[in-house]
Amino acid sequence: MRALRYLGPEKLEVQEVPKPEPKEGEVLVKVKGCGICGSDVHGYYGLTGRRIPPMTMGHEFSGEIEALGEGVTQHKVGDRVIVQPINFCGHCENCKKGLTMLCLNKKFFGVLTTDGAMAEYVAVPEKLLYPVPDNSNCYIGALAEPYAVGYGAVLKAGDLEGKTVLVIGAGTIGACVLQLVKMKNPGKLIVSDLSDARLQNALALGADAVINTKKEDYMEAIAKLTDGGMIDTSIECVGVESSANQSVKCLKVGGTAVWVGMSQKEMTLNMQDVVCSARKVLGSFNYTHEEFGQVAEIVTSGKMATDKLITKVVSLEEAVDVFPDIRKRPDDYMKVIIDPTL
Repeated sequence: MRALRYLGPEKLEVQEVPKPEPKEGEVLVKVKGCGICGSDVHGYYGLTGRRIPPMTMGHEFSGEIEALGEGVTQHKVGDRVIVQPINFCGHCENCKKGLTMLCLNKKFFGVLTTDGAMAEYVAVPEKLLYPVPDNSNCYIGALAEPYAVGYGAVLKAGDLEGKTVLVIGAGTIGACVLQLVKMKNPGKLIVSDLSDARLQNALALGADAVINTKKEDYMEAIAKLTDGGMIDTSIECVGVESSANQSVKCLKVGGTAVWVGMSQKEMTLNMQDVVCSARKVLGSFNYTHEEFGQVAEIVTSGKMATDKLITKVVSLEEAVDVFPDIRKRPDDYMKVIIDPTL
């Protein structure tokens, strides 16, 4: 079968590799849609150490079951499915608490050395599958994973009804968070970013107001937009020092910042901004298996503006050139879907 192989920094090549055989409890999925995540682009440039060559990336994926391994009972050949990519053990301390994303024995498809779905086929455990309904498709199914990242953060934010919410970052995750926050009926939803193009997209997705922090003082802008009341809850989707500090400084006394982004490993934070105003900072890492199932149903129901997230669909061969182009022209891309059947 054909697979897009990561061979080292800035080295991608479509190669012929053995077609996987489903083991006991696994199914063979013919991949119909696999999203390129920002972390895949960072991995392509060798920036994170989270992609160890040679390997096949791809953790946002959906497809059709082509073969069944022994013991598979809940699915049949031909079923269209979304794959939850965190292969958890189910019996460690964290799994028993329901924190499957923090499984002590997990393998993440498309990360480190575990081959993912930028390939024609991938074998996955049946327990990781969720259905693609008849009124949806596998391109939308591939969006379930980034929406799930946002969903986990929005759940941690708690009750947002009537609250003033700031989403920092209007890229793919920020766009997913924005739509999920809208479902919670906030009083006012503000989005900040450095890109006018992304902010225009945020307005199209339902933001009440936007702030370009490259062009205006964000604290003054937030004070003006909230009549001095400031922010109840901020959700940080970038993961760098400046935006992390912004997520805290903008809060009301007792407000909450939820951190999703993690581009920068270490940063300086003014602790007085947290302690002296009794603010809370919560980290949100991915999603539980249960949360993934909940958001997969939401995303494929038609309730999300998925059409505004998919920039283009490409073949495995075309993806070789798309990776560097995403970094060169980030404002031109929201989500690229690889369809290995093309």
